[in-house]
Amino acid sequence: MSKMKKIRICLEVQGLGQDDLGTPCPAGVCLTLGDEDAEEMTGAEYETFLQLINIEEVLRLVCLDKLYTPADCRLITPEEYDREYGE
Repeated sequence: MSKMKKIRICLEVQGLGQDDLGTPCPAGVCLTLGDEDAEEMTGAEYETFLQLINIEEVLRLVCLDKLYTPADCRLITPEEYDREYGE
């Protein structure tokens, strides 16, 4: 049986986090689709996939659509998400 490649949609959302003083700051959100233990989609295939992403729909899927708008977000790579916000 074949597996669906793992696809991670990662966003940085302005104001989702708080620093040590309680000041709003960006935080990361990662939505994983596909088989967790499958090969992760990367490269040109991933870049093409990103062009199809609707940030408003991603916010809805992670239940943040009533609090944040696409203007509060930017798509980031899974590598940037791992580096900045941990896996």
